[in-house]
Amino acid sequence: MADTMNLVVLLAVVIVCCGSVTAEELFMVGGSEGWAVPSEVDFYHRWAFDKIFQVGDTLRFRYKNDSVLMVSREDYEKCYTADPILVYRGQNTHYELKRSGYYYFISGKLGHCEQGQKVAIQVTSSDMNASAPPPLDPPSAPPPLDPPLKSFQCADPEDPLICYSEFRASRYDEY
Repeated sequence: MADTMNLVVLLAVVIVCCGSVTAEELFMVGGSEGWAVPSEVDFYHRWAFDKIFQVGDTLRFRYKNDSVLMVSREDYEKCYTADPILVYRGQNTHYELKRSGYYYFISGKLGHCEQGQKVAIQVTSSDMNASAPPPLDPPSAPPPLDPPLKSFQCADPEDPLICYSEFRASRYDEY
């Protein structure tokens, strides 16, 4: 009987400990400011710096009259909006982090990324030690503005869900 009770207590401790380590978390990108042109160019970098993002966590982008583009690192650094991996439109986008590594998001509205509306997220698996992403240098001079977004397909244009770039959709199915 005492062995059964010890086993139950041990099992309860393991469930409590493991549950708290692997709990999924919802992150409101930009905190109370949401997803908008920031007052300082490094605002989103500072917002993400002290957070630990893990596989299974979800990012929530809250915005109006804008969009969220998932892009490559190179496009992130150059604020290049013409060839995104994924495009989100609407006012309330949720994105689940499904793998470890870096994710790069920028605003799809012309000129917003150059003003600092972009965020790089480093995701670790729940069993790895997390570390913050390396500091990003602020841009010395903004690159020329890109042409407006074009050639996207949306399942339902009335529903602000996911729109895919025709070029990228076949290469990035895992997102």
